[in-house]
Amino acid sequence: MKRLIAILLPLLLSLGVAAESYTIKVHAPQLANRDVFLASYFNGKIYSRDTTHLNANGYGYFSKPKRLEEGLYMLYVNPNSRYYEFLVAERQNLDLNVTDTTQSVVKCFSVTGDEQSEKFVEMGRYITTQREKSMALGEKIKQAQEQGQPTKKYEEQLKELDKEVIGYQNQIVEQYKGRMLGLFVHALQNPRFPEELVTADLKDEKVQFARYAYAKDHYFDNYDLSDVRSWRINQLNQRLQDFLDHHVIQLPDSIIPEVLRLIEKSRGDTVCFNLMTNYMINYSVTSRIMGMDKLFARIAENYYFTGQAYWADSTLMSTIRSEYAKVRLNLLGMKAGNLPLKEYGGKAFRVYDINKPFTLVYFFEPTCGHCKEVTPKVHDLYEKYKDKGFEVIAIYLLQDREEWREFIEKNHMQDWINAWDPDRESYYWEFYDTSTTPGIYLLDSEKKIVAKKISAESLDDILNYELIEKNDKESNGRRNPKSTKTADYETSIDLQ
Repeated sequence: MKRLIAILLPLLLSLGVAAESYTIKVHAPQLANRDVFLASYFNGKIYSRDTTHLNANGYGYFSKPKRLEEGLYMLYVNPNSRYYEFLVAERQNLDLNVTDTTQSVVKCFSVTGDEQSEKFVEMGRYITTQREKSMALGEKIKQAQEQGQPTKKYEEQLKELDKEVIGYQNQIVEQYKGRMLGLFVHALQNPRFPEELVTADLKDEKVQFARYAYAKDHYFDNYDLSDVRSWRINQLNQRLQDFLDHHVIQLPDSIIPEVLRLIEKSRGDTVCFNLMTNYMINYSVTSRIMGMDKLFARIAENYYFTGQAYWADSTLMSTIRSEYAKVRLNLLGMKAGNLPLKEYGGKAFRVYDINKPFTLVYFFEPTCGHCKEVTPKVHDLYEKYKDKGFEVIAIYLLQDREEWREFIEKNHMQDWINAWDPDRESYYWEFYDTSTTPGIYLLDSEKKIVAKKISAESLDDILNYELIEKNDKESNGRRNPKSTKTADYETSIDLQ
């Protein structure tokens, strides 16, 4: 299986280093006369740690005068080859043996020299065996269903198999509590609902909400988010992504408190606090959910501007302050800037002068490729909704009046409110983020920002709901989820 092998970060080298050494011997006869590599998991990626050349008999070793950090490691030949995972724990004089590379990993790979490392490989064999039994029972259930025969016997066997695996894992977690293997296995386990939520009526909406709330609140019960070893296995980053994508309502006001809760849970260790905060601020700027700059602003305010983000150097702080300045006055739910503008004909007006249920403030530049693509789509939407309470203020950001006129005529924008600020008196860049164009801000009747930086398709979806479906008694009142997504042309900043 192909894996990304990255250059080791200096941070990774410095974390948790003790004065002792490590030695990992390798015996892999079928890989004789080849280079083999040692790699480790950290923060959702794989980092190359060491390399050695196996002799003609397949022997070689890795050794350094500093201990390895406890976590999940792998032996591999090249990034495209199969890999052999093993656990590095307290004792770091290990022997890795690969007997037959034509066999499955669990059959040909073994580790000796540390109890936890040995148990980890043993567990892999056990889980593989149980998975094979589960698949066989699943096939029997399928065949019985096709033949119209009872399946209860096989289903009961499947339940017993599940209980057996859970019991096996629980035993390891208890036996190695607080140690690397216990931490790893505990992270594999999903928290389970209490009995009252298992047996309750799933058709009851209150039960559904209770199950949702319990699953959300207890999703990370089996993780110590202030233990840096949790970032050295291959589950935490995947689990964070799954939690944010599938276990929280996909709206900024629902996501923000959950993110802040996870950051606070990581505070027990400075490195974990660093990793979690960086993970979340990067999530905020790469998310395609509309309005997630609100999360970015909260993280910046809570941790970076208060000096708690000790790792942030002057360059990073400059970037964060710059991006914060772009969004701080135009977050979802805020009153939009009441810009003083001039119409194409010279008449002065302000944004708040437009008295419509929904007003689109549309910033553009004629040479912008996306503006050329999006403007006709927005005009089609104007034609569709203008009689239902929709208006467009199209703001030209440059100063070439002839260029502006040509763009208006080419895109048939004469029926819009075409405006500009040639003397830069409105300071529009302070109130709206115009660093990328087109800039799309949808305002309600109170001039609050209800949508921003969205595609024309999502704008259509929102307007259809607000101006048509909302007033339709037969409507189910549900908005298409795509209305919460940002436009595909929106760019994100680099906080790495």
